[in-house]
Amino acid sequence: MSQPATSNKDLRYAEAKWVTQVGTMGDTILTFGKLIAGFLAGSAALVAEGLHSAADLLFDLVVLVGMKIARKKPDEGHPYGHGKFEGLITLGLSAILLMVAVGIVMDAIHRIGLKDLEPPGQLAFWIAFLSILIKEALFQYTVRVGRRIKSNIMMANAWHHRADSISSFAAMLGIGGALMGYPILDAIAAIAVAFFVSKVAFEIGRDAIKGLTDASDAVDTEIRQRITQLIHEIPEVLSAHFVTPRQLGPDIIVDVHVVVPLCLSASEGHQVAEKVKFSLLEQVDSITEVVVHVDTENDLEERLPIQSSRDELLTWVVQEIPPNHPIVGISRLQPNYSREGIHLDLVLKVDESHSLTAIHADAKKLCDRLLGAKKNIVEVRTSIASVETQGIGCL
Repeated sequence: MSQPATSNKDLRYAEAKWVTQVGTMGDTILTFGKLIAGFLAGSAALVAEGLHSAADLLFDLVVLVGMKIARKKPDEGHPYGHGKFEGLITLGLSAILLMVAVGIVMDAIHRIGLKDLEPPGQLAFWIAFLSILIKEALFQYTVRVGRRIKSNIMMANAWHHRADSISSFAAMLGIGGALMGYPILDAIAAIAVAFFVSKVAFEIGRDAIKGLTDASDAVDTEIRQRITQLIHEIPEVLSAHFVTPRQLGPDIIVDVHVVVPLCLSASEGHQVAEKVKFSLLEQVDSITEVVVHVDTENDLEERLPIQSSRDELLTWVVQEIPPNHPIVGISRLQPNYSREGIHLDLVLKVDESHSLTAIHADAKKLCDRLLGAKKNIVEVRTSIASVETQGIGCL
């Protein structure tokens, strides 16, 4: 029995998970290495870096847990999926990072106030240097995979590694300065590390809030442009408005209103909606749901008027047909509604004992009566049911 094919999304998730696990292993080594070396060498900057790496480790775990939760399928309680849980977890991590930054600054200020401040040992310098190498390698690896699979969370994690590398460089400079006879530089470097920690906390917190509040710029600009392009490539779509992609963790949900020709039937409009939905789902991997509203006009400009229903129009049109005339009834009535009024398509039942000329004349009179009845009829097009001749029309 053949196994089901693995989807592109499953492959992307597996690759993203592996990259994050590699980062987790690196951050675990750096966390314990920096903290142990920092305490042994008496370096405030390296201890601060150790706490920073601990926060990075927590971030990696959040990414793993967030990706797993976000991949859960929609259920009765969460019909749009579980993507926002990733944002909630990330927002909590942002708060933790800010608290870590505050703690680092408070400890550094305390150390600056000490009169007998001792310089750190050389081990702290080399650990900071090693951290730069590891973090830069993780950045290059993660950003390469993130670009290939077009994952926003992977790109965020990649730049998180780069910020850590810069932070470790600042710590190394401070430790180096302290070893050269300026021990206060170690504490100052710790404050610099706290700055980078708080900067990362602010950025990931801001992005999480954007996703949770459905901000338009939570979705990458390139993806938004691609969505608009694909919608307008559908031949029946005259225009699109209210194109609102929303980021739900790793997934994107798209709401869109498309304008189609007035004469399309409801089933044709539904077909257009299906074409739009299929195109977006097939062409943009991160899109998991598309909701398409079909309009015949841009209904965001002003509210469309509520007009007579098909049944009301049919009853009225039948009453407008005089007895003992070539036209004896209505086989089909199709109203098309616009802001200007109602466009009517009528298929007429006729008495075939009358001549075609008499039938045409009677149809012309019926059109005139309908247009002059002040029922907001702006166009009437007729055809004959028995003869199926098109083109008897009047405006």
